[in-house]
Amino acid sequence: MKQSPVSDSSSIMRAKYSGDMKELTRELENQEPSGDLLDVIMGVDWARMDTDQLVTVSILARKIKAFAEWVELAALRRIEDITELAMALTEPEQTVARRKEAATVLDTLPRLAELLRRGELDFRRLDAVRERVQHLSPDLVTQVEDALVGVAAGLNRTQLCRKTTALVAHANPDGYEQRCHKASKDRRVEFAPLPDGMAKLTWILPATDAHLVFQQLCKDAQTLPTDDRTTDQKRSDALLDRLRGASRDWNVRTFVTLSMETLMGLTNDPGHLAGYGPIAADTARGLAMHGPWRGILLDQYRHATAITTDTYRPTTLMKEFAHVQAGGTCTAPGCVSPIQEYDHITPWPAGNTEPANLQGLCAWHHHRKHDNYTVTRDPDGTSHWTTPTGRHYTTRPFKY
Repeated sequence: MKQSPVSDSSSIMRAKYSGDMKELTRELENQEPSGDLLDVIMGVDWARMDTDQLVTVSILARKIKAFAEWVELAALRRIEDITELAMALTEPEQTVARRKEAATVLDTLPRLAELLRRGELDFRRLDAVRERVQHLSPDLVTQVEDALVGVAAGLNRTQLCRKTTALVAHANPDGYEQRCHKASKDRRVEFAPLPDGMAKLTWILPATDAHLVFQQLCKDAQTLPTDDRTTDQKRSDALLDRLRGASRDWNVRTFVTLSMETLMGLTNDPGHLAGYGPIAADTARGLAMHGPWRGILLDQYRHATAITTDTYRPTTLMKEFAHVQAGGTCTAPGCVSPIQEYDHITPWPAGNTEPANLQGLCAWHHHRKHDNYTVTRDPDGTSHWTTPTGRHYTTRPFKY
């Protein structure tokens, strides 16, 4: 019997990749999940693999896992008896019911769900989008999906959450404003015991307040003596000091960006809180009333290209512009940490101290960049990172 084209392709792949591990090349990363791909990673010789091959195997494992999640959702969508399934999976019925609810994403976001089936998007990212669009009408959901389908696979979960929230807020600004006000009623503090004499306090509060508190704790931690404590431990100690009444001023700056129309109350388009994302228009207007203003010039792609120069010295201004240009977030690929340090892309003195050669990074990626990672930047602000194994990644300026 003649084999189908799919079978022929699979046979070729088995022949090429079932032997010497030197044949485990990056081109496999573009394959769709299949049983043959699983056979490849199940038969690897771990002792003979270099770093680049280990990265490839990790990518293939993630693709297969994503496809398996799509299969589970497709089955859940058709199962009516949740009790039967919960018993079979040894899971509480509520857990299975929540998973079945999540399976609706195959219908509401079919093109993003197809990325899950192809192993290009994992379930956690897809479900994060579903949670954020569930209040929208079907036509607005389609509008958001249109904007995400080409970029979602290249964003980590936090980045995808922020982009989806921004799209939802712009698609339905009044509805987003109402949900923000309603959500503020859910603010609370929760206590949970942990092992070994520890406990966890969870504080849920409006993003602007949470961002301000966290930035202040970061600054407090920097003022503490150099000792064997980690930054996390210092932040924890600084918070406890403040709660115990240690008298300290609040001395951090918060960057909020909003349109002139929103500032004047003509529209309710959301503002942008650097390091967090979209915030309600009323909140953004309130914050704008309590600090110095700057004008930002945007290009045709809504990227920041210039900033007014009437308040700070040039060096401070350049740092501030780098902060605004990146949306307050580290510009390393996949990083969502706040900007902590500023780096010359082309090291000084070969590279000038100017906005075009300045990028904001977290402390960790600033250190790694100077280890053995290479960064270049295009005139439009697009940055290109090259890793020690020769892989290339691209980051683009924040879009307002």
